[in-house]
Amino acid sequence: MAKKVALYIRLSSEDENKGESNSIKNQRDLLHSYLADHVEFAQDEILEFCDDGFSGTNFDRPAIKRLLDRVKRKEIHCILVKDFSRFGRNFLEVCDYLDQIFPFLRVRFIAVNENYDSSKSNGSSIGMDVAFKTLIYELYSRDISEKIRSVQQAKFKKGEYLCAIAFYGYARSKEKKNSLVVDEPAAAVVRRIFQMAYEGVPFMQIAITLNKEKIPSPLMYRRENHTDKDRGWKIAGDQTVWTSVAIRRILSDERYTGKLVSRKRTKVDISLKKTMTLPKSEWIVVPDTHEALVSEKVFQKVQSNVKTKSMTGWTNQPKHIFYGKLKCAHCNHSLQRKLLRKEPFYRCEAGMAAQNEQCQLVKLYEQTLTQTLLLAIDGQIRLIQCSLSQEGRLEKAGDAITKLQRQVKEQRTMLDKWKLAKILAYEEFCDGKIPKDKYLKRKEEYSENISSAEALILRLEKAVNQENLQIQKDTELQSCQRFASATELTREMLDEFIQVIRVYNNGAIEIVWNFKDYNNTCIPQ
Repeated sequence: MAKKVALYIRLSSEDENKGESNSIKNQRDLLHSYLADHVEFAQDEILEFCDDGFSGTNFDRPAIKRLLDRVKRKEIHCILVKDFSRFGRNFLEVCDYLDQIFPFLRVRFIAVNENYDSSKSNGSSIGMDVAFKTLIYELYSRDISEKIRSVQQAKFKKGEYLCAIAFYGYARSKEKKNSLVVDEPAAAVVRRIFQMAYEGVPFMQIAITLNKEKIPSPLMYRRENHTDKDRGWKIAGDQTVWTSVAIRRILSDERYTGKLVSRKRTKVDISLKKTMTLPKSEWIVVPDTHEALVSEKVFQKVQSNVKTKSMTGWTNQPKHIFYGKLKCAHCNHSLQRKLLRKEPFYRCEAGMAAQNEQCQLVKLYEQTLTQTLLLAIDGQIRLIQCSLSQEGRLEKAGDAITKLQRQVKEQRTMLDKWKLAKILAYEEFCDGKIPKDKYLKRKEEYSENISSAEALILRLEKAVNQENLQIQKDTELQSCQRFASATELTREMLDEFIQVIRVYNNGAIEIVWNFKDYNNTCIPQ
């Protein structure tokens, strides 16, 4: 059986662009050139893993995850990269893989530009030069990150607004860089919201009033004014409306008093995407950076109402396991969680604010939902087990790949043969061994054969990629079987199986699964 060699290619997020970049192409060409110069790889099966637009400071990258997963299953014999920084910039993790994991799994690692080949280490640990290089890559990333953070904080302290889009009620100034000006149509709505809250109008009633008057919500206002063009804002739908959550968010925003509040959150570490909330004492607050929409007196008076309302049952915090998964089937807005006599349930607050009769009837108790989903997920696992065992798709895909790889090698051999014949024909013509017309005829014939072989190789390699994708999908399906006979519903299970859950006003729920192989399920209550 042919050994598998993995080419890993990565381009950092700073260089991300549409389609494959030249840097990706250059890395690919370098690695294939290395393979061509080393006959030991001639009979090996070549696999490619590419992360285009991902930072190397962590291993939270789709292609590297697939690669390492196959390494752990002992399917990869050798890994080739351009240099250590392409594999990763985290010193401890990179060294752990090079010094511990790969040697234990007998995986050869080659960094072409670093002239590093683990097979020449004779079982010893990685050298000091390798360790220093990986450390330098990480220190470089950290240094750049810290410099950017320092510059940003300096600008925050000067009262500069660095967000790409201004918050509701303001617009970015065209005259003065990193500053805000009042956006009067939206600002008038903000002033009115504060005035109504100051007079004691409940948040839900404020939302209902604005919806009745067909005043666009902040998200819809941005959409109508094209301020979010090409930024991929996720919008619930054309019925996006004002909600009590949106009202509370505006009333709690101190920036409407003319202050710039920055650095509420920060990254836990440059190697992680996770951020953490900073204590209020560490926020950067600069007064009088832009024109205030409300006075300090009005703002402080309203805060007492905001704190009182926050003690009610409605919550939009990502604490419950269904956060972001539950949608109203009638308006496509997220359902909100509420506690009533300590029994949690979910309702469509957006529909209530918009006075939508269908949405007002949407209500689902958490216990009922949990039990229903456990049964539905168990049913999906049974379908997956039945499908994989009956069809033997993994075995079939593996056999197909082996056959296709053999055909690719045969075609590459023929391609080399035609290219060599073309060169020899030219040499014979130059030496006067064959006349010009005979040379031109041979040249045309060989060129046609070369083009045909190259086209066939492309088709075969595309078919190999499709089969590899199928294996990946089936492998993911196999991993889902670890949840068989689960008695407790977890967020991990929801993320693994379910894309979204739509709830109807008659109590029925529609489950949209992550797997396209199976139909959506509509379960009456």
